[in-house]
Amino acid sequence: MFRAELQTQKQSVDEVMVAYKGKTAGNLRQYIKNKPDKWGFKLFARASEDGFIHDMVLYLGKTMLQAHGLPLSPEQEAMGSTSQIVSVLASTMSSSTTTAIFADNFFTSLDLVHYLKDINCRYTGTVRENRMGKPPLKPVKEMRKKTVPRGTIDYVSSDDGILVVRWKDNKVVTLLSTDMGVEPVSSVYRYSSEGKRKEEVRCPAVIKSYNTNMGGIDNNDILVHLYRTPIKSKRWYLRIFAYAIDVSLTNAWIMYKRDCKALAEDTMPFKSFKIQVFRSAAGSRPVSLRNPEPLRNVLDMPKPVRGHRAITPGNSMRFDRTLFHGAMYAERQTCKLCSHKGHIYQSNIVCMVYKVHLGLNGARNCFIKYHSPVA
Repeated sequence: MFRAELQTQKQSVDEVMVAYKGKTAGNLRQYIKNKPDKWGFKLFARASEDGFIHDMVLYLGKTMLQAHGLPLSPEQEAMGSTSQIVSVLASTMSSSTTTAIFADNFFTSLDLVHYLKDINCRYTGTVRENRMGKPPLKPVKEMRKKTVPRGTIDYVSSDDGILVVRWKDNKVVTLLSTDMGVEPVSSVYRYSSEGKRKEEVRCPAVIKSYNTNMGGIDNNDILVHLYRTPIKSKRWYLRIFAYAIDVSLTNAWIMYKRDCKALAEDTMPFKSFKIQVFRSAAGSRPVSLRNPEPLRNVLDMPKPVRGHRAITPGNSMRFDRTLFHGAMYAERQTCKLCSHKGHIYQSNIVCMVYKVHLGLNGARNCFIKYHSPVA
């Protein structure tokens, strides 16, 4: 999607859920228990640490990469399906030799680390017990014991530069990395239920690097959820289309923040930025030469109040043939053109530009008359 934009040296890969509870999407609709949006479409994305999404792919099943027509090398085919996703998203990077990828244990495997190392791409990720071989580390059961203090570190490095680190925090965490080492060991603060206060806990450098750079997808997802494009439709693909709009605007704001930081200028809030974009788009329509009256900004128009007549724009929009005066269905209300005292006609047809009800059937065509200058 945004591969041409200059990428940062730290990239993260994670899942994204596009909320959808309908029943028309078939097997495309997925369920993930620990996500805020549990039902919806699952996408896998690659992003910078500040949340700029560079690439993504829609989940279509275990054979999703073949369904998308993405070629796989013999080394990629030997991996698991989740590791293949990271390798494909890594292949679209502008420069893999100066980039480090971060991912969680859903994607990490020893085969993936070897593959990325062969293409000179660094990697750091948490790993499951059945995906890292059998390195000579302390067993997880032993490190979980209360006699083992929090902050205990055990690690081993292979001859080809792959580091396996096991660290005890609230839980025991295991990482594979070709990007960072254990040193320098710093301190983090954790609350101790026994001492009723925060205590210093030793933390290896690779853990700090992972925690710092892994949240790119989550940062973007938070911004998308703040002001989502409102859309209600039974057509499932419109949800994905609305999400694409939100991601584009979020990426645009992140680029805007980068530029302001480089110029040492203040940045406007995300909400103000989106409103500014919408106003620019709404005001970019051509004005009729026959009716040079300025267009009223749609975003500045007050919403109609129940029992009062809706405020409509000027005649420049009413008679402007360059605008698309489409008709849409809505709740039945009084026709604006032909209704008068003693003769009320109600219609379901609404002008998309003017937001007024107009009669349109085999017996009458108030819609055309209303938008004609002679009306």
